[in-house]
Amino acid sequence: MFLAVFILPGIVIAIVAGADFRTTDAGDALERATLVAEYAGERLQAARDGARLPDPPALLADQVDLQLALGGTLLSQAVLLGAVGILSKQSFSELTQTFRMRRYSFDAIWRPALAVLAAYLMVAGYAWLMDVLDIGFLQPSSTVPDEITRDRLTLSLAAVVILVGAPLSEELFFRGFVFSGLLRWGFWPAALVSGLLFTVFHLDPGSLIPFTLIGVLLAWLYYSRGSLLDSITFHYLFNFASFMLLLASA
Repeated sequence: MFLAVFILPGIVIAIVAGADFRTTDAGDALERATLVAEYAGERLQAARDGARLPDPPALLADQVDLQLALGGTLLSQAVLLGAVGILSKQSFSELTQTFRMRRYSFDAIWRPALAVLAAYLMVAGYAWLMDVLDIGFLQPSSTVPDEITRDRLTLSLAAVVILVGAPLSEELFFRGFVFSGLLRWGFWPAALVSGLLFTVFHLDPGSLIPFTLIGVLLAWLYYSRGSLLDSITFHYLFNFASFMLLLASA
């Protein structure tokens, strides 16, 4: 079921989009300028030889491709939710009762809010350390490309994925289902394994260490009070802050 989360969206995107799938720009400004210069040379050569003019280079991300990718992510989030319901044999209503998600005391929101601040400081410190040690492949990077900010529909889909789908589906699966199921091994093994799977789901090698630690923190937030709403609130606040920073830097 976990593997299906990765396989299904990829199959759907491959069928719909084919091989030409662009969700990021073609390199930095210098690389794009180089591609434009090469294209100009090829065009002049073709015009001189009377040959067919070459197609212009694809410099920018295709917004339709980005929308397909975000749709695939929504599909994977739906699969996560479905996996929890199928494997636990509970309806969504029953799951909300099992994980104490029906009522939340906003007087306790300081706990996940303070945890978000600690998590951001940890990630910033880790990124600084990897930069000092010059270990590029362990530098954490955003899994959401800046290119989503150029189109309103793409940005709206991204907001749904980041602020609604991710906190709900990932917390129900990784903390509610995986962590709870592994608690028979004890808190630390369950938190580390669920946190590692949570990190693998984000497909960023640089996030392996910091996101695993964040996964452990999320497990503690759920475990310490028994309500999954604590970890969902943390996930939402963390993603909301990241989303706002993305918009501010666009």
